[in-house]
Amino acid sequence: MGHLEVLEIVKPFKRRSMLAGVTVLLTIVIVVFITKVPMHPVAYVRVLNEAGVPVAGAVVFPEGLRTKPGPYVSGWYGWRTATNGGVANPPVTTDGEGYARVPYPKYVFERIETGTLCLSVNHPDFVPDRPERVVATAPPSGAPWQIRVNALLNQIRRKSLIARPDPIVLKKGAVLVVQVRNAAGPGSRVFAQVSGVAAHLTNFWSNPEPGVLVTRRLAAGPRTVRAVQVDTDGLAWFSDAESFTAVAGQTNEVPVDLKRGATVSGQLDSTVPRPVKNGRVVAHVWPQGCRPQDSPPQWHAWAALSEDGTFSIRALPEGDLEIVAMCEGFVSTNGPGQFQTRYPQKHLLGTNDLAITIGMEPTARLEVQVADDKGKPLKDVRVVTWPNVRYGEWSSVILMNDCYNSVDRLLSEPAVRSLWGTEVQDFQGMSDSSGLAVLRNVPATVNRLSVDHPRYSLPAVGTARDGKSRVARFTLTPGQTNRLFIYLELTEQTPIAHY
Repeated sequence: MGHLEVLEIVKPFKRRSMLAGVTVLLTIVIVVFITKVPMHPVAYVRVLNEAGVPVAGAVVFPEGLRTKPGPYVSGWYGWRTATNGGVANPPVTTDGEGYARVPYPKYVFERIETGTLCLSVNHPDFVPDRPERVVATAPPSGAPWQIRVNALLNQIRRKSLIARPDPIVLKKGAVLVVQVRNAAGPGSRVFAQVSGVAAHLTNFWSNPEPGVLVTRRLAAGPRTVRAVQVDTDGLAWFSDAESFTAVAGQTNEVPVDLKRGATVSGQLDSTVPRPVKNGRVVAHVWPQGCRPQDSPPQWHAWAALSEDGTFSIRALPEGDLEIVAMCEGFVSTNGPGQFQTRYPQKHLLGTNDLAITIGMEPTARLEVQVADDKGKPLKDVRVVTWPNVRYGEWSSVILMNDCYNSVDRLLSEPAVRSLWGTEVQDFQGMSDSSGLAVLRNVPATVNRLSVDHPRYSLPAVGTARDGKSRVARFTLTPGQTNRLFIYLELTEQTPIAHY
């Protein structure tokens, strides 16, 4: 009897011990799962050659994002770590099987889901590529059941219930040899610019002997190339832009001669009072006869304006010159263009120096009073406008955000090169304790602004089908102080979503 009593006491004890052990084990598994499984999606991108063999050592760089298809479809978005869940975009190198593990944000912004990654791929043995790959095919959250069922049926028909990005296939390139016949001696550096190839690419050119540049990674098709030599004074000399057709596996030899770059100098017109404050001039030159959409060799430079309103930009190649200027209270008048945006003034630049006068017009001062949804002033809200300037009827950048020199980028190390300049303080302001933000120098053609705050935002306007946005619209009167009152709301209350 006593033996049986002992067994009855031990059995419950064993059960409790086993239960506790299982609980501890499950807790450990859950903790490990939570810590190991990423809190954001990951795409496994594979890189192959034309024979289907994996390419190891290819550098995959995530450049941008596109939204999922659906009622809300928008364009290309830059990768902004601070606003997309903290997902960084460092370059990733493919492994022995050709795979690169690329984390990406679930949302492009707010609740608009990511569907496509915009990538660049670079390997020293192949033509560089900038592919886009669909990484998420499930319908966006909130999609009607009919759309979800159709998406599932399509996956079943394709016999693929797991979304896998199509592999990236790298190609062997054409060989291009650029021979600079009148290259200078020691101390001068020779470079080449070729259409369709990013200037910041590393290991693209080799320099086997003085005055000779060689690449084996040029994509097939029509191309334009120009040689550039930087002399010991830091000034650029240019060859003509030469056109040819590259054929994969074949060698193209292009002999060129260099000539001195021209100087563009001049002054602002008399509408701008002197002394001129915080003035700068930006110049961009396209080869004459080339289409900007083909990304031909191009040249960019800028200079500060003197207090007397004069400027000088040295060593520019001949071609179609576009120029913009800005100073305290004034901006250059618009040149010819097709759209409602800011355009440079245009000139034809030859081999001789050019003197010009830049037409100017007044900017506006904008005072923005910021309040929350209860009408109380909000402090530390960044109010931003973005007046774009459109070069070559093709590419746009925020006005005066591109104060850089092409020659400096050629001479600098890749790690310190920047694709953009610094933020333009003229077009933004931070609200003070009274909720007042001041934008002191805004072109009068600007008619929209946005805000940046960790918790508050402008109410969303527009429709999901056309694309919602958080902007406030207004009209500016040049040469005057303009005032605007805006109310913000908690972003989490009404997030922008596909449905």
